[in-house]
Order: sequence, then C-alpha cells, then structure tokens
Amino acid sequence: MMLRIEQVSKTFYPGTANERVALNDVSLHLDEGDFITIIGSNGAGKSTLLNIIGGSLSVDTGSVIINGRDVTRLKEYRRAQGIARVFQDPAAGTSPHLSIEENLAVALDRGKPHTLARGLTKARREEFREQLATLEQGLENRMRHRVGLLSGGQRQALSLLMASFTHPQLLLLDEHTAALDPERAELVLRLTASKIAEQGLTALMVTHNMDHALRLGNGLIMMHEGRILRSLDAEEKAKAQVSDLLEFFSREKGVLSDRTLLS
Repeated sequence: MMLRIEQVSKTFYPGTANERVALNDVSLHLDEGDFITIIGSNGAGKSTLLNIIGGSLSVDTGSVIINGRDVTRLKEYRRAQGIARVFQDPAAGTSPHLSIEENLAVALDRGKPHTLARGLTKARREEFREQLATLEQGLENRMRHRVGLLSGGQRQALSLLMASFTHPQLLLLDEHTAALDPERAELVLRLTASKIAEQGLTALMVTHNMDHALRLGNGLIMMHEGRILRSLDAEEKAKAQVSDLLEFFSREKGVLSDRTLLS
C-alpha cells in the first residue's frame, strides 16, 4: 500500500475563540497507481489533508505512512524526495528568476547534493527539450528564458512536469487548475492525466470542480467539515454524475451552504 492515513486529526487555534477542527479522525488508504480526486466545500479539510501528507503541517493525532514508512514526524524537506506537489498558485513551485532549464535541473536533482552547473549537461538539456515538447507550449524553444516571463498556464504546465520528473512515490495536486482560464485548465488537466498514466504515479487531486473530479482518476472522496463523508471506487465513479454528488451533499445535513463552489 502506497499511502495510509490512520485516524488523523488536526485542530487550529485549540482552546481559543477561533478554534477550528480541520480534520476529524480521517483515515485513507491508497494503493500504488491510484489516482484519487477529493471534493468538498470551503473548509472541508482538503488542503489541510495534503499539507499533512506533504509535511508542511503536523498532526495532532494519527499517523501518515508512505510506502510502508511512518513519516508522521518527518519534516517536509525529509519527505521531498518521495513527494511532489503542484499548487493552486502558478507562481508557486517554480523559481521565477531562474530559467526554464535551471528550474528543471533543480527539480531533477531534488534531494540530491548537486551544483546548478553540474545539473545543466548537454544530455540533460536534450532530455529537457524532449520533455518540454510534450507540454505543447513551445517551451522547448525557450529553455533559457526566465520562468517569471511565462503565462500562468505555461508555469502550471511546467510545474506539473517538474513534479513528475523524478517519478515521485506520491503526487499531490492542490486545486492546480483553479487559477487558470477554462482553456488552459483543460490543457493542464489533460497533461495531468497523461503524466500520471505514463509513469503509473500514485496521486491525490483536490478540486472544487465536480466534473473534473468525476472525469479523472479511479476513485473519489467527498469531504465536509474535516470528515470523509463518502468514497467512490472506480465502478461507482464511472456511473456517477454531478447531480448525484450534489444530491448526496445536500442530503448530508444540509452540506451545500456554498453550492456554487461545488459546481
């Protein structure tokens, strides 16, 4: 089993007027090669769950086990070799003042002792050129351009390539198309599905878009107020429609207080 989340709980500002339970006794199991989408309203705990898996947040109780190793108390940088992440903000995950090829060299050597000069060999530049061509953005012809000059869609496509470069044990996608226009979002989603399938990656994708959640992956998790309300396997997901998900959320204690964010 690639990922085991066992009875994880997390509360922010405990004992104060601002106390908020972000995760409440959450358990989740992913086999190698699973691609699971996560939906839920604002404050459901989706991003908190990814932050705990990635190590940027600690748990109050519970455990996180990746590929048989208990990483619950490991710092974020200690998990970086096995976990890659693409964030909602296209500006995150890349270095704007470095060139495209320099960013790729850093990604390829993540977690290894190296110098930037060593990372930019002739063989690596050719590999970068081939990989960039798969993004259909023309970036293979702009490898020495600074990343800060790219559009949001181009940066997000590059971030996805960088995240998948080292064949991570786990890929975390945190609403990574939310800041893009519909056309660019569709392109990045298509690239996402392609990279995960080609490399057989294990992935978790958080989204507010129910259509995206149903179209991608082999499983779906529905969250609300720090709990997993329901999980759909591949067969159940294939049969489900957006209206079914909305109806389920609506039945569960009037969950759809922000219905528009879920459609």
